[in-house]
Amino acid sequence: MLLPPGSRRSWTAADCLPTDMETSGYSARQRRAINQVWTACGDYKFEPQFLAMQSDGQPDLYMNCVIGLVHKWFGDELPKQLFAAWAGDARQAVYDDLTWLALENAVYEKELPKRPALAALRQAHASAFFESEYQLSRQEWMEKNQLVYAIQSARWKTVLGQRLPVLTPWEKGLSEALACPGTMSGEEVAAAICEAFRKYLHFDGDAHAKKPFSLHFGERWVPLLTRLFTTEMVRTDDLAIGRSAAVGENGMVRASNALRSHLRSNERETEDRDYVERCFGRSLYAPKELALMEQRDCTGNHLGCHLWFTRGEPSPDKPVSADAQRLFQQAEEQAKRNRAAYVKNSDLYQSALLRLTEQIRNCMLIHQQPDAVSARQGHLDSRRVWRLPVLGDDKVFLRSDEESTPGFTVDLLLDGSASRLHCQETIAAQGYILAKSLADCGIPVRVSSFCSLRGYTVLRVLKDFGEKNGERKIFDYFAAGWNRDGLALRMAGKLLDTAPADRHLLILLTDASPDDSHKILPTGKVPLSRDYDGQVGVEDTADEVRALRRKGIRVAAVFMGENANVPNAHTIYGQDLAPIRRMDQLSAAAGRLIQTEIRELSG
Repeated sequence: MLLPPGSRRSWTAADCLPTDMETSGYSARQRRAINQVWTACGDYKFEPQFLAMQSDGQPDLYMNCVIGLVHKWFGDELPKQLFAAWAGDARQAVYDDLTWLALENAVYEKELPKRPALAALRQAHASAFFESEYQLSRQEWMEKNQLVYAIQSARWKTVLGQRLPVLTPWEKGLSEALACPGTMSGEEVAAAICEAFRKYLHFDGDAHAKKPFSLHFGERWVPLLTRLFTTEMVRTDDLAIGRSAAVGENGMVRASNALRSHLRSNERETEDRDYVERCFGRSLYAPKELALMEQRDCTGNHLGCHLWFTRGEPSPDKPVSADAQRLFQQAEEQAKRNRAAYVKNSDLYQSALLRLTEQIRNCMLIHQQPDAVSARQGHLDSRRVWRLPVLGDDKVFLRSDEESTPGFTVDLLLDGSASRLHCQETIAAQGYILAKSLADCGIPVRVSSFCSLRGYTVLRVLKDFGEKNGERKIFDYFAAGWNRDGLALRMAGKLLDTAPADRHLLILLTDASPDDSHKILPTGKVPLSRDYDGQVGVEDTADEVRALRRKGIRVAAVFMGENANVPNAHTIYGQDLAPIRRMDQLSAAAGRLIQTEIRELSG
């Protein structure tokens, strides 16, 4: 498969883009490309595996005609089987590009008698191939596969009637082998391609993936290495629970190059909902109630998105598929790693827990006035004296209740996206320390994680208010998928309706880098769809923070991320921000935010 528009490789003037057919989610240029394919093949139900786009993003008329003609003459299954033969191979791109050369020649000769205009289109395409050479930078030239470029140059020089480039005997033999005549059937063309690859490229019929060289470093090395080296986080809309070393596998990289999001049919939406439920567990809300919440909350920048509230409990009425079973096993393995890491460092973590508990409790003793409660002794309450002779109630005195409740709740919202793959064990441990300290001080606390997958923003409650010893469930935390921070904040605000106090503190663990695969849909004011990332994502998240604060909810954040994202964090959270350099500082930083809240309440 060839690269998407905007990148350049062997076609130069036309890159073929793998498709996932829902035309309503394509750009105008991509829809024009699909129409070109449909016009050529005459089958408007055909879902092309490739689209041909020029390096400037414009559709390539001739190559899209070729794609349509391949379907017309050879059907749908034979080309799919042909390209699938080397899918995942280290040289897949080379095989794909050379195969299109062979298919092009065959369908051109078959169709030319019926469509003489193809000759002019072919020549125009050949001319554009060489014109684009002058637009390539040195780096782009270095990225080109020289073998593919040589074979392509020979083909288009032949079309233009120009002198052929200098080829080695081996290159010349491969070029001639791929000049499949129009007299061949589809099966004969496929056999000729495979034989050419066997003879000249030593393709044995099996895909041989290049095993990536990877090193896994402990989390203390991550900040240093990310400053010294360029890094890339690859995420997909298929859930994969694992360690950071698993990120960047070939299959995930290919998926990230596909079109990321589009409006889905009802069938696809049902499939996605079932997938999310299998991965994260059943919803806390009935389908009708959830639909009403989506209708109310999935508006503006989140139009077309979906919500999923869960505690991670599997659905008893849903059959457990093989992929779901595999995902549950991965989640269990991560939970075991989280618990094992805590046990390994139990002395250090226990010391941090006791220290944080003492700090919070001392802050409450200093700044909070104890409540006055009715008692049989203490200071006489003139308002209750009448109850003694009338009702026989001898609790007509007031005394201080040293065990007074704090009057506010704490929600800890953990970023559960793939950007946290390298520190899952530490996040789970720090979340446990914080929740346990708050619970020991009598402060109601809830811990949740959030991520996004296939257009669904998932908020998973790990530990709820009132759960005794529920802190152990925080070790079930895992990281995967994307993060649509703005919508996650809306969902957290919805959950606060069930909080057992009138005052709320919401603390986020964040890298201040919202990034979701589901695009912001076009509106009357903004006619084009936009990616939910960068400045757009930051501004949306900041808007949601301000909306929560207008409701009287205090929102703060513990920030750990790239230095480049520090301005984003300040834009979103203002002064209510606690930057940390290491994840093991999470509980202490959140503890300081809680102590500030206690002082604010006392004032």
